[in-house]
Amino acid sequence: MFSSTLRRVAAPVLAIGTATALALGAGAGTAAAADPPPTSSSGNQTADNMGWSTEVVGGNVLNPGDTVTYRSKIWENSKAGGFLNLGRYITAIRHVAPADFTYVSSTVSKSATVTNEGASGVKAVCTAGGCESAPLNAATGFKIIGSTVLTFDVTYKVPAHPTAGDFNSAFVFDVATFGSQQGSNASGAKVRVSHDHAETTTTLTVPATVGKGSEVPLTATVAPVGATGTVQFFDGATPLGDPVTVSGGTATLPHTFNEMGTYSISAKYTATGAFHDSEAPAQEIEVGPVQTATTVTVPATAEAGSTVPLQAAVTPADAQGTVQFAVNGTDVGSPVQVSGGAATLNHRFDDPGNFAVTANFVGGFGVADSAATAQQIAVSYGAWQTTTVVVEPVNAEAGSPTNLMATVRPIPTGGTVTFSVDGTEVGTVDLGTADGVAALEHTFDTAGTYQVVADFAGTEGFTASTSAPFTATVAPTAPVLTAVNADLKVQGLSVAGQTVTLTVDVDPADAQGTVQFYKGTEAIGAPVAVVDGKASVTTTLDFEGTQLLTAKFVGGEGFRDTVSNPVVLNVSAAPVAPEPGAGSLGSLLEGPLAGLLAGSIGG
Repeated sequence: MFSSTLRRVAAPVLAIGTATALALGAGAGTAAAADPPPTSSSGNQTADNMGWSTEVVGGNVLNPGDTVTYRSKIWENSKAGGFLNLGRYITAIRHVAPADFTYVSSTVSKSATVTNEGASGVKAVCTAGGCESAPLNAATGFKIIGSTVLTFDVTYKVPAHPTAGDFNSAFVFDVATFGSQQGSNASGAKVRVSHDHAETTTTLTVPATVGKGSEVPLTATVAPVGATGTVQFFDGATPLGDPVTVSGGTATLPHTFNEMGTYSISAKYTATGAFHDSEAPAQEIEVGPVQTATTVTVPATAEAGSTVPLQAAVTPADAQGTVQFAVNGTDVGSPVQVSGGAATLNHRFDDPGNFAVTANFVGGFGVADSAATAQQIAVSYGAWQTTTVVVEPVNAEAGSPTNLMATVRPIPTGGTVTFSVDGTEVGTVDLGTADGVAALEHTFDTAGTYQVVADFAGTEGFTASTSAPFTATVAPTAPVLTAVNADLKVQGLSVAGQTVTLTVDVDPADAQGTVQFYKGTEAIGAPVAVVDGKASVTTTLDFEGTQLLTAKFVGGEGFRDTVSNPVVLNVSAAPVAPEPGAGSLGSLLEGPLAGLLAGSIGG
């Protein structure tokens, strides 16, 4: 009977049954390239009155992917029992090749059934006409008698990535009535496997921790960088996805872990071409709650007292939880439930200032918290809504200068006003900050009605505004009237609470008529008669800021009406009275009031 322990082994030695394996070559599994090939045949061996042999057919130096055939024979050396020769009956034969060789085919010189038993070898037993029975017992097998030779050829294929070295083989057979197995577990029919396949190493790179539901890369690096083949990733013994082709020395598998826990991930490289397989040791990945990210969005600016939306976005969009908004580190409102990855809180900023708004996401079960980077919002008081109104000229005369005049309320702190006549811009002037009045000297060339519009450009804290059209009626030029020029000058301190003198010089000096002086749109007293080409009036400057002063000459018989040049005074605040003994009036005028004397201030 065959031994049940007959097995092929991967190392370049062969152990069958209880026989001692034979180590071949200079070392285990190695043979120097210059060494002569090992023996390829067992030579003729005896077993009682029989002979046997096994040999490698053809060359016995093999490369990856080659095929090799082993031929084994059994014959009779002498007659069994003297002159009465009844022959021998072989009940089974078996050949065992080196480990990892793949069985291809076999032939037996007599009719037989052949079975590939893997690591236990290739077994043949007689069948049909190949079986004969012994005359003195019930044994049945292949009959060997006289010149009969039983031949058993077995062909194998060398693996694509074999272990290099010298390897023995086994040939054993059972003979009816023999008490033990014949043949040899180390027959001496050896092969040398040589190849130029390079050794490889595979390393695995994975994150130590990951959130449930997050896709992460599992990356294997294969060295040398030119190695070809595929990498199969594993969770324990379970393959993850399909094998990934190695490119540029790496193979990456994007993978999502859908449950929390600890996973043991490994990677096995299967080579193609002239490379050996290799495997990376397992690494653990701790899968925890779903990782989230939160961002907050707020308007860049807002008006004090207004309500603005504070908006948070949470990813992934299906994350369950709430968002708590905070302004300058203080929670505002109640936590807002996240829906579809978004949460919004409408918040009112009562006071001006710069505020940092944050959003803190608190995840539900299995969902990690996250916090948004603070965003800034600048809150200021809203600008005043202004109204612009054109107030002059109600009437004018073609060819004579007149003032286009407009008021802006509430009075802004600055800005300009642009006047248009019948849709055409005719000039831009500064707005008075003390009276909110703007005036532009303008001459209508022909008689008729004109639409005058004033546009206030706005300034910080005050909105722009446009007046309604104002109808100015322009009378025809009186052909016999003498043109008059009125030059306005102002003398005095440009200080709130102080008085100044407004004087108009009329040219020609003998022009007859009156002058009406104006502070903004406010008439200063009654019209003043022109005497010797002059008219004057004194008025008090009520407010600090820019103050518009104008004058209108109303001509007597034979003289045209006209307007003076506008004068804008920059009125300063009244100075604080000095302490007793602080200094003389002279030092005061040389110091804080120096330069405030209006003197003769023309337009």
